[in-house]
Amino acid sequence: MSGKDGVMEEEELKPQPNWHAMNREEVFAELELPEDHRLKGLTAEEAAARLEKYGRNMLSGKAKKTLLMKIWEQVANVLVGILLFVAAISLVRVFTNDPVTNGIQVGIIVGVIVINTAIGIIQEGSAEKAAEALKAMLSADAIVVRDGTETKVPADEIVPGDVVALSLGDRVPADLRMIEVVQLACAEAALTGESVPIDKTVDKIESEDPKAVPLGDRYNMCFSATLVAQGSGVGIIVATGDNTEIGTINQLVNKVEDQKTAVLEQIDNVSKWLAFFIVITAIVAFLVSFFTTDKADRDWLESLSVALVCAVAMIPEGLEAIVTVSYAWAVSNMAEKNAIIRALPAVETLGSVTTICSDKTGTLTKNEMSLVAWVTSNARYKVDTD
Repeated sequence: MSGKDGVMEEEELKPQPNWHAMNREEVFAELELPEDHRLKGLTAEEAAARLEKYGRNMLSGKAKKTLLMKIWEQVANVLVGILLFVAAISLVRVFTNDPVTNGIQVGIIVGVIVINTAIGIIQEGSAEKAAEALKAMLSADAIVVRDGTETKVPADEIVPGDVVALSLGDRVPADLRMIEVVQLACAEAALTGESVPIDKTVDKIESEDPKAVPLGDRYNMCFSATLVAQGSGVGIIVATGDNTEIGTINQLVNKVEDQKTAVLEQIDNVSKWLAFFIVITAIVAFLVSFFTTDKADRDWLESLSVALVCAVAMIPEGLEAIVTVSYAWAVSNMAEKNAIIRALPAVETLGSVTTICSDKTGTLTKNEMSLVAWVTSNARYKVDTD
């Protein structure tokens, strides 16, 4: 169920009945509706009570990361920690010795950290964008029967039991069990991948195992976020929000965990080993600088500065930037071959793919028909679709 702000709550969704395997009377009984519900619909009081019970008709989402959380994720590693420590020591030396040199060093270190952090923040967020894209597919409003009259209400206020009227061009606002259809067909490519609209009926689906019936074969159901391609019809809402079929997809998208590619994991391993050797080298440099100096001239801060200079010299500050540039170069090469890649690290994964299996072209196309050419008695014309 969605929270007030659409943030996903830790609550298991209840299993849905097999609505497609029920007749009209069984559906009404399951939803506790009277026999004349088609004409009267829900009352305002009943709708309010069901809204309180089932929640708003909206897809839930993860709690979004704040900017500070994103920044912390980018800087919480050993090499950045060493850089920050060096910057802190250099900042102290700005006020004690050679402010110009140490000030420049602080500026360079902070600049490198800021640039790398900005690059990392810009690249992340693909799962969030996918979830937002699903939410954008939902209808904004719906025509329902309330208190005996048809009225338009915001789609997030409809509830299970509402009577919904569909017509050509409408986006289905929730999962519906159809009770009236007039040459109704829905484009369900978003769910099933079928490029051809599915004709709808009102009869229940006979099956020995109702749960095994594919979504594309549930001809008496209309699903949330699909489009009415022809005809009209009336249905009873049986599921809203995350309980819909599109809501199930949304739940899976929200559960996607960020995984690092092999290259990024190798970079992490290299960073840890580098950090180990850098620390050892810095300690040795400090000891050599401190104990090889005459006792009268020994300055632990100066020796520490020498050690830190050695440490900074060994840190590959531009490592992440180099990887990003390499990814960008690969994406550019792929684009020249008409392969568009949205996330830079996906180049590495795509490069290891040997075979792509697909059962139909409908899952790979936009499911939109566009005019590309037409012929008259005089000539043939082409349309630039780019």
